[in-house]
Amino acid sequence: MKKLSLILLLLTVIISSCSMQNYALGTSETEFKKRNKWLTAQLVETSAERTVYKIINGQENGHNTYLYYYFVDSKLVRIDEGEKTPTVVVEHVRAQQ
Repeated sequence: MKKLSLILLLLTVIISSCSMQNYALGTSETEFKKRNKWLTAQLVETSAERTVYKIINGQENGHNTYLYYYFVDSKLVRIDEGEKTPTVVVEHVRAQQ
């Protein structure tokens, strides 16, 4: 039983340390994909201008949060959390006369 719990603890540490990898701007797209071999880096956008991947960063209020990785000419140029959508939208309603 102690061996099983030690193995589970070790796996948890390894998995959590892999998911917390930091990337420097200028990292190649090939290196990014190689380092994310076991993670779930999802391709979000590919165009002539850029390629964008997202990785689950954590959870907030029961929803996954993501980090987006932007590549231009196969080099990492930007990392952000994407656009936040507002929780409340106020529409202009014209008053009736």
